[in-house]
Amino acid sequence: MSPEANSSGPGRPDGLSVVRAAEPFSERALARLQGWAFYIPIIFMAVFFALPLALTAVWSVFERTQFWMEPGFTFFAYENFFTSARLWNFLASMYHSLISVLICLVLGFPISVFVRRRIPQVAQHRVVLLFILPFMVSEIIRIFCLRPVLQRNGLVNYVLLKLGVISEPITAILYTPLGVIIGEVLSFLPFIVFSGFLAMEAVPKYIFEICEDLGAGTYRTFKDVILPLAAPGIFAGSVFIFVNGIGVALLPNILGGPGAVNAGLIATQAITALDFPLAMAVSAIMMGTLMALLYIGHWLFDLTHILDPQK
Repeated sequence: MSPEANSSGPGRPDGLSVVRAAEPFSERALARLQGWAFYIPIIFMAVFFALPLALTAVWSVFERTQFWMEPGFTFFAYENFFTSARLWNFLASMYHSLISVLICLVLGFPISVFVRRRIPQVAQHRVVLLFILPFMVSEIIRIFCLRPVLQRNGLVNYVLLKLGVISEPITAILYTPLGVIIGEVLSFLPFIVFSGFLAMEAVPKYIFEICEDLGAGTYRTFKDVILPLAAPGIFAGSVFIFVNGIGVALLPNILGGPGAVNAGLIATQAITALDFPLAMAVSAIMMGTLMALLYIGHWLFDLTHILDPQK
């Protein structure tokens, strides 16, 4: 036998020993990789979410130049916002968004309760998925498709005229605040359904059985049991609808006409006018509004309850 054939001679480890020696290294590499996998989302959120938000607040106090802005410290952009008609437009958009939130609650949350209580558990997620499907279509297409439905000669007026409910077309639907509210409801209703379903999913089913055994009616069960337990999910969905209602510029631009303005459209117009500090100030105000609402909601309801495991 040649010396080369004897691979297990002195000073030359056999293949099994090499594999055993490599195992600890592989385990250490895998553990290190798993540790980095935990930090990657945190790093991503810090770089692409937290840092841009912080820079928005910093840039909002910069001084405007002809085409950009330069480092400085001035509240001129905030003064320009709070001492002009932009403030009243912002408050009006908040009012309209609040109405949209209330309508979405009345229409959407009962759907969440019905799905959780009446639909078999194996089919509940499929039913909720039906409300998410519209978001597979571009937002601008979904909003623009409402114009042929809501306009003077649109589907709504046509049906009402045929049924004899009205004698002439209604002109106060499209290019008015009502059109914006309708657009917000149809655009953001699935969010209240989804967040309400998440909150209801964390409620143990035996609670409903106990209420029925104790003879509690539908109204009493809803007011004293369902509503308090689902409050975190309801509030989270409401905040999402409210903030998007004042921030999505497409809604007043397409459905509201020339007089409808919200914070998103104000920021867009400021960017078009090359007033970048004003756009950053509007964004910072919206960000502060969102943070304040989330703080109030967490203080009142503890929003982490919507992530509690299902019982």
